[in-house]
Amino acid sequence: MKLRLVLKTSTKKEKDVSIKFNIAPSKHYGFINFINLALEQGKPVTISFEKISKLGEKEESKVVGTFKFEGKDVAGLRQLEEKVKDKEKRRKKQHQKRVQG
Repeated sequence: MKLRLVLKTSTKKEKDVSIKFNIAPSKHYGFINFINLALEQGKPVTISFEKISKLGEKEESKVVGTFKFEGKDVAGLRQLEEKVKDKEKRRKKQHQKRVQG
């Protein structure tokens, strides 16, 4: 299963523009938990950016935004969460077999 973050906006001439960021499989469960938390709490989510130099120095970007998540398909979101949990359990079982074997 692939999971992507899709950001969409439109230009002055109403042309749709989007960008997609892949979410690594190791981050699926944490990302879905974050989304569920934001949905259940109804609190705003802040998006910001960090610039990280080659030396590891972090600088916060001057661009920031705030929004709220809305549930479009709550049942579908729960189903996706279950799929990720099952996949994580299978991965851990495979790892246990390799370690013990």
